Amino acid sequence: MLSTIEELINTYDPKNTNEMKLALREVVQNIVLIGLSRANFFSKASFYGGTALRIFYGLNRYSEDLDFTLNAVDESFTLEPYVNSIKEVALSYGFNMNVEIKAKKISTPIESAFAKLNTYQTFISLGVNENLTNILHKDETLKVKFEVDCNPSLGFNVENKWIINPEFATVNVLDLASLFAGKLHAILCRSYKNNVKGRDYYDFIFYINKGIKPNLLYLKNKLIESNKLSETDDFNIDVLKTMLINRFNEVDFNQVKQDAQKFTIKNENLNFYCKELFIDCLNRL
Repeated sequence: MLSTIEELINTYDPKNTNEMKLALREVVQNIVLIGLSRANFFSKASFYGGTALRIFYGLNRYSEDLDFTLNAVDESFTLEPYVNSIKEVALSYGFNMNVEIKAKKISTPIESAFAKLNTYQTFISLGVNENLTNILHKDETLKVKFEVDCNPSLGFNVENKWIINPEFATVNVLDLASLFAGKLHAILCRSYKNNVKGRDYYDFIFYINKGIKPNLLYLKNKLIESNKLSETDDFNIDVLKTMLINRFNEVDFNQVKQDAQKFTIKNENLNFYCKELFIDCLNRL
């Protein structure tokens, strides 16, 4: 009889080693969320970012990290009380997961940790086809980073959502309007250099197609925090559109396509991505 985890991974229908690792990553992400939920983490914090959008709102791309914001500023917050709960959930599914809190070299408002599994040993324990397992290095590690912003911008709204696999657990998640605001902040404020985050633009199209309107209060607060606006600046949808047009004019959309393509689930064709498309989408913002 297949285990719960084997049945869950089979729903992804992985065809190669990379797809198998991506499926396993999502299982690990859910285990971290369940462990945090059991330890009452979501009485203090909420889930946001691309992985939240994928797990709870149906985004059709893979995402790497788990991002959280405290619901109020708390510079003394630590992830230490939640580590054992995550390990216990993982162990209940046969995973010997290591959870390490990242030591800070400098003082920052971000608390970070990693959930780690030996990929090779996990494939073996799950009975993965030898052809998919044998190409792995025996010391290869799957890592899922999770971070908490302890000094967050406020103004976001939250919904209570349920994880259903591999078990039921409740998670507080930013609503779509607030998530969209966070994504627009990333588009406007990330320092790309030669590393454009094409997934930002993939997500932008997702929100536009869903007809989501951004939470402008939350976005303004985040832009103030990033020194893109001041408290006294006017900020409305027209100001936002102008800022986005300026950004779209700067971006290399060939790099956008190349990066976003790596995260699509079924190798979507993104050749239609171009500056003109994204500027036109602003008519629906």
